[in-house]
Amino acid sequence: MEIIDRISELLLQKGKSAYELCKILDISQSTMSTWRTRRKNPPAEYMETIASYLGVSLDYLMTGREAPQYKYTTEDEDDLLELFRSLPDKRKYMFIGELKEAARVHAESVKHTDGEKRLLV
Repeated sequence: MEIIDRISELLLQKGKSAYELCKILDISQSTMSTWRTRRKNPPAEYMETIASYLGVSLDYLMTGREAPQYKYTTEDEDDLLELFRSLPDKRKYMFIGELKEAARVHAESVKHTDGEKRLLV
């Protein structure tokens, strides 16, 4: 299976829009259509963005198989990352800001402890 076939299949499986992917890549829909028609793979410069949009690894996008990976995250962290990736970009930026603020408040509360932890509000 060619990479472009895998992209088409993943778009369908994940309910993602080829139009939206084209917008993200800053290419016309006819460019992607040409890739499909001529069974040509997208240029390498687009692969990382395509894999990210489709929520797959570069290994999977290129070969159809996941490379063995070492797990450095917990299941909760994986769930959080999957939820984060499902958000629209604008909401991702807002969430990052909220998370940074929560971390800042936590760090401040740890600094201001008198033998026991208290949360600054």
